[in-house]
Amino acid sequence: MAVKTFTNNSPASLQITLFVRQGDDPVNQDGTVSFTLNPGQSQTITYGDGQNSFLNGLVLFTIFQGDLYSKVQFVTVTSSELDNLLNTNDVITFTKVMTDYVISGSNTALNAVNNAQTTAQMRAAIENPALGLNLTAYNGLTDAQKNQVATRVLNNRPVSGYPTVASVQAALDLAVNSIVDANNVFVRAGSVGGNGSRANPFGTISEGIAAVNPGGTVNILSGTYPITSQITVTKPGITLKGEPGTILLLQANLIPLLILANDTTVNGLTMTSDIPYQNEFIQVGGANTTLVNNTIYGPPQALPMSNWVVNRAVVPQVGVQNLTVQNNTFHTLRTGMYINPNVTGAINNNVVYNTKGGFLVDRAFTTFNGNSWGTPPNEYDIVLLAGTTTGYPYNDLAALSAANHNATISDQRLQA
Repeated sequence: MAVKTFTNNSPASLQITLFVRQGDDPVNQDGTVSFTLNPGQSQTITYGDGQNSFLNGLVLFTIFQGDLYSKVQFVTVTSSELDNLLNTNDVITFTKVMTDYVISGSNTALNAVNNAQTTAQMRAAIENPALGLNLTAYNGLTDAQKNQVATRVLNNRPVSGYPTVASVQAALDLAVNSIVDANNVFVRAGSVGGNGSRANPFGTISEGIAAVNPGGTVNILSGTYPITSQITVTKPGITLKGEPGTILLLQANLIPLLILANDTTVNGLTMTSDIPYQNEFIQVGGANTTLVNNTIYGPPQALPMSNWVVNRAVVPQVGVQNLTVQNNTFHTLRTGMYINPNVTGAINNNVVYNTKGGFLVDRAFTTFNGNSWGTPPNEYDIVLLAGTTTGYPYNDLAALSAANHNATISDQRLQA
């Protein structure tokens, strides 16, 4: 339920009817709430619910000293003067001015922001749930960084104060986005002279990797990143995390992403190329690497597949241990993934299609579960190359196929 306090500063008894909005559109109504305010009285009124927390307008009626007064006010578009008055304040006051009853608003939580004199006071005001700010990004900061943000919001406060909660939110977001944090670095394609904050990001992924602390995250903001030189990860424990709309476009004959450090995570990247190159998009040389939620595909090539350039989504180096490949999509490649000898790990819930071989197992020991196959289909979904073990985890091919949406399996282990 939404809550708002109404105060009658007039000498008349006021009959008030509130009109509740359905959702966010002022066109839609969700019922009314009526009450009476005696002279000098304040009442806290509940209305609506979690989804319907805005007011669309009100009707005010009174008979005082022989005069009948009726006032109707409705919101027709969001962010109008009345919309802001009714929906950005927690106290609504009615005051008699001559023959009119004037409506005004105040927000005690907003007043605390505008009255704050110190960083500590501003932090308390910002963090007050009654203010209604979105603090998701702010709450991810360290205590020292929160102080930096509060100081910036305080120093940037307009002389007349922040007029609305929305203006505080904008100032807070700008301050949060300006934080430079070596554990949480930001990159945007084409940015120049950045410092790694969200507001002023680095221009290349390699810059982000160079600046991030071991164990930190390089946030790759949406955009297209032309790749003409190799991106190498040698710093342990970092995460490369792509926002929706992040595309790495290979434009040179090289392996675009080489992972040599242990405990690396690559999450949410889309990788493709302008023409087919005879390389894998990701080569893994570090233990405990996790590839999750990525989409990797090549440009179309003319059939038959046997004539396709040998491009691949992922290739782990010989002996890589504990590789996790999960929830990725690989398609329109000669091979989805070539798995070298003595590699161990789990390959789960990926979607692979339009390849000559989805997963090529070359004497490796990776498990497969929940993988599926789109259209056009692969020539084979899982290929067990000569020399691969006939024991676990490839001793029961019927079970292997069933565990992976009836995978088509090419068993070349016993071929001469």
